[in-house]
Amino acid sequence: MKRIFFKFATPLVTFTVGVAVAEIFWLHSTPDVTLPEVAKFDMRTSCFPGHSVWVSKSPYGTTYFPLSGLAATMFASRGYWYSRHLEAMNELPLGTIENEAESYRFLWLRTFHKPVVIHVWRTGDRHFMVVKRLNGRGGYDPGTFDLYWARSLSENDWDAFMIHLEHTEFWLMPTPNPGMMAMDGAQWIMEGYREGRYHVVDRQSPEPSAYADAGLFLLRQSGLLAEIPANEVY
Repeated sequence: MKRIFFKFATPLVTFTVGVAVAEIFWLHSTPDVTLPEVAKFDMRTSCFPGHSVWVSKSPYGTTYFPLSGLAATMFASRGYWYSRHLEAMNELPLGTIENEAESYRFLWLRTFHKPVVIHVWRTGDRHFMVVKRLNGRGGYDPGTFDLYWARSLSENDWDAFMIHLEHTEFWLMPTPNPGMMAMDGAQWIMEGYREGRYHVVDRQSPEPSAYADAGLFLLRQSGLLAEIPANEVY
């Protein structure tokens, strides 16, 4: 039995050693291959500045939606409605906050449910998020604070949101809701301020889209989406 074992084991060991030697020879004899560099692409720049308007940074500004479509006569009532909720949330116009190099604000006004605002911004290489919720109803009286907290935002989460905005082509989107407004629904208002330029987009209960995904991303990061029943997300 031992003779049979050694009879088969010896060729097996010889074969294994041969393969190993051949592999080492191949590794040392193959010329170095230089891989091409991967092109770097700034996900934030392809649609900026788009339809944004120049709004110089000033602590004295009082207008929430400066020089935007919401300031037009036919949309002035919407601007007043949204501003009323932002004031109740102690939110400032984005162009007046001097320590924010780049900032975005999502105002979610559901007709029969609590108003929500999520404000994210960058200061240097640090990122932050503030979440506020009132106890009123988005289509009626704002109410008072029901929830208010702030935390830092990781660089990965900030970059993920930038990619959402890029997929949305946020800076190229027209401000007003292009269709007629329904009596009931939810307003999804997204503002942005960057490099001295301001833009705002207003949509009512958007269909599944990149824009809706951007709002849902912020709601998910805030933790609110996990506690809101599915039939109240509209």
